Amino acid sequence: MKDFSHKTWACAGRWHGRPADGDGMVTERWTGRQRAVLLVTCLGQFVTQLDLTVVNVAVGGVRADLGASTTMLTWVIDGYLVTFAAFMLGLGDVGDLVGRRRVFLIGLTLFTAISVGCAVAPNVGALVAARAAQGVAGAAVLVSSLAILVHSFDGRERTRAIGWWASVAGVALIIGPVLGGVLVDALGWRWVFWINLPVGVAGVVAGLCTLEESRGATVRRMDWPGQVLAVCALGTLAFGLQTVAGNAWLGWPVLGAGLLLAAGFIAAERRSGAPLVPLDVMRSRTFGGANAAALLLNLGTLGLLFLLSLYFEQVRHGGAAGTGGRIAPLFAAYVVVSPWAGRVTKRWGAPRPAGAGAAVAGLAALAVPGLFGSPGWIAMALALCGAGVGLAMPALVSVAVGAVPVERSGLASGLNNTARQVGNTLGVALLGGVVAAAGTSRAGIRAGLVVVAVSFLLAAALVAATLSESPGLGGLWSRRRFGRPEG
Repeated sequence: MKDFSHKTWACAGRWHGRPADGDGMVTERWTGRQRAVLLVTCLGQFVTQLDLTVVNVAVGGVRADLGASTTMLTWVIDGYLVTFAAFMLGLGDVGDLVGRRRVFLIGLTLFTAISVGCAVAPNVGALVAARAAQGVAGAAVLVSSLAILVHSFDGRERTRAIGWWASVAGVALIIGPVLGGVLVDALGWRWVFWINLPVGVAGVVAGLCTLEESRGATVRRMDWPGQVLAVCALGTLAFGLQTVAGNAWLGWPVLGAGLLLAAGFIAAERRSGAPLVPLDVMRSRTFGGANAAALLLNLGTLGLLFLLSLYFEQVRHGGAAGTGGRIAPLFAAYVVVSPWAGRVTKRWGAPRPAGAGAAVAGLAALAVPGLFGSPGWIAMALALCGAGVGLAMPALVSVAVGAVPVERSGLASGLNNTARQVGNTLGVALLGGVVAAAGTSRAGIRAGLVVVAVSFLLAAALVAATLSESPGLGGLWSRRRFGRPEG
């Protein structure tokens, strides 16, 4: 799950209240070009976030049409997630170097074209390869769209614009499973990719007409060794997690190779003059704990979406549209609760809502297997789970950004977002392996739901162990020297 609102406040700078007239109405007005820029960047944000969830309800159609195994179905989802997460930080540097408008338009053009490739894929191997390429293009669109907004708006209006841009992610979370289900039932699974074509073409045409070029004031050289090692390590770890439950002889060596690649990545970052991930930021126990907890929350949330899609379509033999509707309470509750989480965090400090939200999500997920025969109770449990994640995630993002100096808040928010995307990737891989290794789909899904609950409860435990009580969002940095481990 992604909470872009807190990420984007950090990238844009400090909060500024908007002046109002005597009636309390906001006095600033956007120009026509600014509205057009906002619309174009929101279109880019929408299609990349939609593809994180919309495909989950199409797995039944993909299996039936292409004869895909559970392992390959996992990679239809994870192929996108691996590259989307691994290229996010590096492509931000590319935009600063060659131009953000150029990266956005090239990324959106490629994303649209590759979506067509997904739609016409003749076999599951081709579909997985196209999804991996689509993830790279999606990362380019996402990181450059935010940078374009920051360049196009100033001060108070920048905060307003980023707020609209951030809200699109929440809308995509709700629409994804429902829209995907309707398209699959009415037209077939390939239409979850065809739908990107008109949106992408409209975005590219509008972008050519409205966006202005901008580059970074300080440009770093690209950390190619770090980028290559990040992709290889994440992909290998995902494959190992997916494989180890059903084939330990293959899975454990692959996991070992993934850990070696991860160690190589760390070594390369230490030697790099312009590292992809500056390792000094990870010395803070608060920063590391918040990111690890956020990773576990995303692992559980997207893993839960994957398991529920399999259950409603393969075990209950329901339609894709019905599956999307049954899953919707999870994300609807998240979107409803997350805007209020900032107020709760400001009043009570971050650890309380973060720990309580993660614990509620874990207990709700643990109850789901016992409620399979009661649709109403399942909906309630999913709503509680989504509300728990919606309460916890904004607090964790705020802690991660507040644990570093303000001049490094953009880096902190980017690393936090990458950690959450890694959680998405590993969650689908791990739970896909659990289901594939079980004797039946029902047994595998029940076991997977226990793993989901454990991931949420581990996140709550991490919060308790690593996050200190603080009166608000800004207290962390004021009381800690950056780069010194707390404890």
